[in-house]
Amino acid sequence: MKMFPKIITSAIGMAAVVALTSSTVQAQNLIYDPGFESQLTAPNPNPTGVQGWATFGGANFSQTYAHSGTWSMYSPNGGGGYSVPGAYEVFAASAGETLTLSGWVYTPNVLPAGGNDFAILQLSPFQGAPPSNYGGTASGPAVGVNIGQPAGGGGVALPQGVWTFASVTTTMPAGTQSVGAYLLGINASANADFYFDDISLTVVPEPTTIALLGMGLALPLYLIRRRK
Repeated sequence: MKMFPKIITSAIGMAAVVALTSSTVQAQNLIYDPGFESQLTAPNPNPTGVQGWATFGGANFSQTYAHSGTWSMYSPNGGGGYSVPGAYEVFAASAGETLTLSGWVYTPNVLPAGGNDFAILQLSPFQGAPPSNYGGTASGPAVGVNIGQPAGGGGVALPQGVWTFASVTTTMPAGTQSVGAYLLGINASANADFYFDDISLTVVPEPTTIALLGMGLALPLYLIRRRK
């Protein structure tokens, strides 16, 4: 009879290990330099998946505004005219994998209603595979969330001077071997200055992982109830 408390203790320990492992996997951020504090750069294009941020259209690291720390990624307005500056990182990915891209966005200006000025957090799936062909041909449509004032409406509102959180989740389509995590600015007017900070890219746990966690937590409760 003395073995029963040991069984309970072992079961609870197993459940704790499963819970810790599952939460660690879920919370692992794939982004290199998510807060831009290291100004980690990569080439554009980046076919070999060099770690860091590849930039284009005038996007650059900035210390003007930051959600945390002292650095952020700045997507300048470029005078309007629908310029699209941005930054991205690329990673290996696989079909059926569900990813969430999230982060904080800021603008110091008032975005005019109907002006079509907005930032985007975007996931773009590609057929290219590591180690020498990240990106390239799309394996499916890009999926993103708009933050600001898209002319078509929708998305997440971006008030002046307020760091605003947004996220997008999507499942990789068939043929996917890599994915690009993009930070973009759509600039129809000279007011559309955007700053990005504290970016996260995580893998959503598979149902089997969640089920395993549930089993690990339920086992000690079942044994206690049976003992009673």
